[in-house]
Amino acid sequence: MDKCKFEESLAKLQEACEKIKAGDLPLEAAIACYNEGKAHYKNCKSILEEATQSIEVIERNQ
Repeated sequence: MDKCKFEESLAKLQEACEKIKAGDLPLEAAIACYNEGKAHYKNCKSILEEATQSIEVIERNQ
C-alpha cells in the first residue's frame, strides 16, 4: 500500500470497519477488507507518531 494522507487513510479504515460490521461480506472478502483496514491503521499510527515526534522537537526548542 502506498502511503496515503492521514485523512484518506482514516476514511478508508472507517470504510473497512463499516463493511465488516455490516456482516454481509463473504469470508474471503471480509478477510481482505480486514487486511486493508489493518494497513490503513498502521499508516495512520505511523503518521501520528511522526507528528508527535515533530511536536516534541518543537516544544524542546522553545
